Amino acid sequence: MNSNPYTPRLSETAKRQTRPTRWMILSGGVALSLAFICLIGVVVGMMWSFDSLAGSGTTGSPTVVASRLNAVLIPSVVTAPLALVGVILLILGFVRRQPV
Repeated sequence: MNSNPYTPRLSETAKRQTRPTRWMILSGGVALSLAFICLIGVVVGMMWSFDSLAGSGTTGSPTVVASRLNAVLIPSVVTAPLALVGVILLILGFVRRQPV
């Protein structure tokens, strides 16, 4: 017999929904963190690209600038879907979370 009759008991549904929502929240946070790190890499790559262009001594033509920036912007193409998945997982995790 329960010594304290006023302690709340979790139903089986609440127990089942708590564990997956923790993983949703954790994986959404990791995905957003990775997307943020990739975007920092894009910014640093753009700074290096412009720095190398400025230090080359020649005037940069638009094709040279575009080719250097094209290589730098590739991680941002990967980052956008990763960030979108992270936001969706966080929203689903917080919406489905049961109070514990």
